[in-house]
Amino acid sequence: MSAADPADPTQTQIQTPAPVLAAVPAPAEAAARGCRALGTDLPLVQAGMGGIASPALAAAVSDAGALGTVALYRSDGPQSAALIADTARRTGRGFGVNVIPEVAGRVLAEQVRALMETADRPLLLNSYGLPPEQHVREVLAAGHRLLVQVGTAADAAAAADLGAHAIVLQGVEAGGHHLGGGSTADLLAAYDLAPPVFVAGAVATGADLVEALRAGANGALCGTAFVATAESAAHDAYKRALVGAGPGDTVVTERFSIGWPGRSHRVLRSPVTEAAEPPPATFVAWTTVMGARRPVPRGSAAAPTVEADGRVDEMARYAGLGCGRVTAIEPAAVVVARFRAEYRQALAACASPAR
Repeated sequence: MSAADPADPTQTQIQTPAPVLAAVPAPAEAAARGCRALGTDLPLVQAGMGGIASPALAAAVSDAGALGTVALYRSDGPQSAALIADTARRTGRGFGVNVIPEVAGRVLAEQVRALMETADRPLLLNSYGLPPEQHVREVLAAGHRLLVQVGTAADAAAAADLGAHAIVLQGVEAGGHHLGGGSTADLLAAYDLAPPVFVAGAVATGADLVEALRAGANGALCGTAFVATAESAAHDAYKRALVGAGPGDTVVTERFSIGWPGRSHRVLRSPVTEAAEPPPATFVAWTTVMGARRPVPRGSAAAPTVEADGRVDEMARYAGLGCGRVTAIEPAAVVVARFRAEYRQALAACASPAR
């Protein structure tokens, strides 16, 4: 199926299933519940994109009234503590700390310990996938909140059982690695759990956010729109490529699995994705990982950051279907402000008797 095939459900924005629409709360009521779960005044979470979601980005998003997130990715304990402390110095508001249990491996325990020992206020642990129960107990006992991103109904139920304050349903519309194979509409239609629910995938404007609320969500998690911001640690060429891309310029593939096997991912098309056969895993760039300069093989899961040099167009430039509505590289505060203005306008239209 081609990326432009109109029969492909991932090529559309969030669709609202008719049976669900009649049963969900009004968008403003749904949003208020999402805001309470996040401790924000806008039900929007900036995704914790490994290598991209810097302290500067997280702080700017939180200062603007959404929930910023700093990514720990593969950072060890001291590096994680430094990232959390740097973010805290930049903002007086709450923020999220993203971990990826299946990638972090043994350093996950160090990352959780860094959160516990460094946090100077209640924070939100944003876990990409189900976190181990022992770490959940530590985090909740310390007064922090837990948000878990999932891609299946079974994992959503498991996250609720763990005590998650909020759950993110990631659809295949999203950029990055996928936690399941369903669309956001299908995942929302099947959701009947107690925690507030957020969606991830093709949300790039305030109008998209309101459509998610109308479909039954309490808010959204957004990554692509925040990659192309001034504070993002993404490589400038990656940001420019996002600004010039549309939904048809993305593809779901498994060709960037080195370092993160077993997950399909949505990226911008490139010579790597378009080759008839997977190209050889020769080195295409250099980047800095955990303080050390290292070569990047073709097919690596590493995204091109400001520290990358080489053929960054052959690296994993993650992008969701909302990329067509990202039209400029701007400060994160401007992106959030525009989200807020569009969100308020769309909410008002929902409340209009003519709607």
